[in-house]
Amino acid sequence: MPQDERYFRQLFSGELLKGEVKTEAKKYSFTLHTPFYALDLNHDGNPEFVIFVKKDSEDWVEIFEQIKGERKKVFSYRFETKGFNSELFKIEFKRISPKTSVLIMYYYEGMSKYTEMDSSSRIYVATLDNDDLKSLSMFKGPSFFEEHKSLKGHYHIKNYQVYLQDLNNDSIKELVVKHHLVSQVFFYEGSGKWKTFNN
Repeated sequence: MPQDERYFRQLFSGELLKGEVKTEAKKYSFTLHTPFYALDLNHDGNPEFVIFVKKDSEDWVEIFEQIKGERKKVFSYRFETKGFNSELFKIEFKRISPKTSVLIMYYYEGMSKYTEMDSSSRIYVATLDNDDLKSLSMFKGPSFFEEHKSLKGHYHIKNYQVYLQDLNNDSIKELVVKHHLVSQVFFYEGSGKWKTFNN
């Protein structure tokens, strides 16, 4: 409590802006990760390595490059979890243009059963421009799977198609998430930025 009070006094008085705030790295009680999966992300003939990591209740994806026999972390991202049993269950490595590669990640956000049952999965897209590992960035995309059961017993499920296609003939493939006649289309603008168009 006294620590929180000092922090809020510094925050409202402006003292936090006068100098750097020192933060300690978060310590986890429990860490577990998948094997290191090799992918040549920057097409230089030497593979990078991708892992999915559980840190206590948090889910992360981490990417490493190998330098002189040692693995160095070059990218990490924390997923947004909604319930238990969350996991990264599929990754696709694709070219969407001559200059841009993507890692399409299929992430199960988990299931909640507090009063009603809810379950969902979401697309995340890591982009790499000009084969430069420093350009790696993550885009949080749409849900592609939804499952719900109400207290009254009503149950519904939606499972979407996910694919890449160059719809406007500009030599850059769009990300399409489709359910029956409804589609969400995401256009890559460069530098890790995507814009959407709903049809």
